[in-house]
Amino acid sequence: MVKRSFALLSALTAFLGAGSARAQLADSLASVSYERYPSVSTPGSAPGDVGLQVFRFRAAYPIFLSKQTILIPGLAYELIDIQQHGGSGADIGLLHAPTASLTLVQKITDRISVIGSVGAGFASDFQDRISVDDLQVNLTAIALYKFSDTFSLGAGVSYTRQTGTLTPLPAIALNWQPTESFRVRGFVPALVNIEYRVTPWLTPGIRGTFEGNRYHISEKSTGLENLQLAYSVITVGPKVTFRLADLLHLDVYAAGAFNRRFETYVDGNSTGSAYLAPVVFFGARLWVGPSGWHNDSATQPPASETPATQPPAAQPPTSLAPVAQSKQSAP
Repeated sequence: MVKRSFALLSALTAFLGAGSARAQLADSLASVSYERYPSVSTPGSAPGDVGLQVFRFRAAYPIFLSKQTILIPGLAYELIDIQQHGGSGADIGLLHAPTASLTLVQKITDRISVIGSVGAGFASDFQDRISVDDLQVNLTAIALYKFSDTFSLGAGVSYTRQTGTLTPLPAIALNWQPTESFRVRGFVPALVNIEYRVTPWLTPGIRGTFEGNRYHISEKSTGLENLQLAYSVITVGPKVTFRLADLLHLDVYAAGAFNRRFETYVDGNSTGSAYLAPVVFFGARLWVGPSGWHNDSATQPPASETPATQPPAAQPPTSLAPVAQSKQSAP
């Protein structure tokens, strides 16, 4: 039962990412990650620089409602530490994004499954009393088709604030493993992984993400009422995954961060935007879940039964082969 839950969760929790709407997806029962962005000069004429640290945590677990239906509650938390030095801008400090999500997975046929997910939480510095400006809601719907044991494809829509405004974004889920050592998994535009397995314990690859969210900034920090700050970034770079045990993995990665856009809103209306210079940053992620490679141990599901992603939470998705198999495996 525990092994089956790990396998199914890895394939079905595509949309249980952090409340940052950046990647509503996950490939694990639990994960914790850390990223550090070096300081760069702040936009404008005032001298100063700004750096970022990002901490994320996710957890989720599947509940079998029937042989065809699985419900997956999840929790996520993201912390962004904005480190400012010099300059005349307000000291924003810590931004928080706790989120709870609920995903329903429904098997239609042996090849077709559909997923619906809703996430709700807060995105704020939490220096003022909680208001409607702190709230965030993310919605995702997607249909997936299993063409073969090595190829699954899905399409749908995500309604998020990933770009700063609450808007629908197209979503494509891909899981393709043409050989025992090569695969492409992703939930476009949130995240794409291209991986080549060198040994059972070492998998290098290329990782790309599109991340973003919109946070309420308190009047105490800035002197302005109803101020919100949106941040989005595109990252691309190499990564290495170390398999520490059957269900325990460590990702280490470096990436270039591009299109680092900040935009401010007052009373819901945009008041201007600015860009930070591109940088190379470093990150690490420890996660619990099956790797999904064909030739792993019996504790692992086949590749077609693993996610097409690494979520967004309100993430990060997914091959849904396990749904098609759940009739045989469910109690």
